[in-house]
Amino acid sequence: MSVRPTFMGFEASKTAIFASQKALDIVGQNLANMSTEGYTRQRTDQVSVANYAYRSRVGDTSYNHIGMGTNVEGISQTRDERMDTAFRNSYSDTSYYSKSNDMFSELETIISEIDIGTDGDGYGLSWGLKTMYTSLEALSNNSNVSANSVLFADAVKNMTSLLNRTSQELEEANNSYKDQLQTEVKDANLIMEDIATLNKQIKDVMAGAGYTEQYGPNELIDKRNMLLDELSTFGKVEVKNQTDGTVDVKLNNHLCIKGKETDRIVFQENRDNTVSLLWKSNGQGMDKQNGILKASAEIINGRGLNSEGISGSDVRGFKYYQDQLDSFAVQLAEILNNTVPDPEYKPDSKEHPYPYKKLVGDSEIDENGNEKVYVNRKVNAANITISDEFLSDPSYILPDKDSTDNAYFLDMIGKLMEGKHTFTNGVEKYEGTLQGFIVDYSAKIGSDVSFTKSKYEACEKYSNELQDNRENITGVSESEETVAMLTHNRAFQAAAKMMTTMDELLDVIINQIGALG
Repeated sequence: MSVRPTFMGFEASKTAIFASQKALDIVGQNLANMSTEGYTRQRTDQVSVANYAYRSRVGDTSYNHIGMGTNVEGISQTRDERMDTAFRNSYSDTSYYSKSNDMFSELETIISEIDIGTDGDGYGLSWGLKTMYTSLEALSNNSNVSANSVLFADAVKNMTSLLNRTSQELEEANNSYKDQLQTEVKDANLIMEDIATLNKQIKDVMAGAGYTEQYGPNELIDKRNMLLDELSTFGKVEVKNQTDGTVDVKLNNHLCIKGKETDRIVFQENRDNTVSLLWKSNGQGMDKQNGILKASAEIINGRGLNSEGISGSDVRGFKYYQDQLDSFAVQLAEILNNTVPDPEYKPDSKEHPYPYKKLVGDSEIDENGNEKVYVNRKVNAANITISDEFLSDPSYILPDKDSTDNAYFLDMIGKLMEGKHTFTNGVEKYEGTLQGFIVDYSAKIGSDVSFTKSKYEACEKYSNELQDNRENITGVSESEETVAMLTHNRAFQAAAKMMTTMDELLDVIINQIGALG
């Protein structure tokens, strides 16, 4: 039988004391960072010191060397990669619907004025249509009263102004979101650069400080995880850990970060007024899977079923609702310009070249800032305006200034209020009255808002649940840390007591065994 090492018990007690001290240090670190954003709870990973036994001719020494103590292998983090992945995927969905909901809500605010007006009392296109009907009815009842033709001219002017204003607001909102998208692209690029910088820092620290693949610089890793969470707002994020401590990151299926190298997203405005998001490394279009970049690009470019080109979007976005408004302006101009005949019409005449009196036309500002109205051009919501002839002389609408025939006015009333028209918007068509079109137009954006809002609320609820579950794993619990503190403190006291006991035993061995009385 071999003899155990004399001081082996002291070594075991010493390692236990050191391990307990380090564990208490980590408990203090956790409690100090309970409110620190992005902090991940840490813990000490302890292992038993290996038994370096050997055999000799004298005998087996294995059991005599058991009991060498403990060793702190490293300081780990309580994270679950699968939970991180699930949260980031869900957060990407939530961000997509949140941005979509914001943009559709602004569209609804602009378009809802068609029904309720800016002051909420019906001052919109429905009101404008009703005003035209009322004034035209008065004109049909008594065309000899000049005030009636003036009222109708004012009603037409108000209607064209409402169309101009709504079209302008749609354009301004669209341009505003283009500016926001450029800012979002810059923010995404900065986040990717920051992650690549942290990759380099973590790699350098791990190479020079004796870290391992499992145990790295936790505070730097926390910063990187926060940035990865933030990056997931822009699209679907996939993360692959490398043995050197770095991570490779894909954004919407594109490898955008590898070590300290990073790709960039490029914002591009196209000739057709759409926008494109490209990867700088290859010039290819960004695969827009989820996130706010997808939402912004879709609704900015969205033309519904009339979508064209690579950058086009079949979502009913700004361009779709602008196209719809243009089709309304076209039908309105068709009614106003092709109902009242011009008795002095002569094909070769400069003063009366059209068979019908033209009440509206296309407004264009020349290089000198003067407005010119072209009644022979196709109008849209942005340029439709009252014709010069009708504006300067409201009695221009009368077929003959001495005539009392109201048949043309009754015909126009029928077309405005009850006539069925075909509103053509590319491959999409609507057949019905002007008022029916206004109701349908408003209902579509209401449907889009309702859908995105419900999806956003559902995704947000799920993301919050995942975040709560993740916080249960990564967050610091005061009660759990208090229990850990008591546990490690008792272990420390027990190890200290063991040290005292070993000292007493050693005193007996050295000073008392074999002593003469």
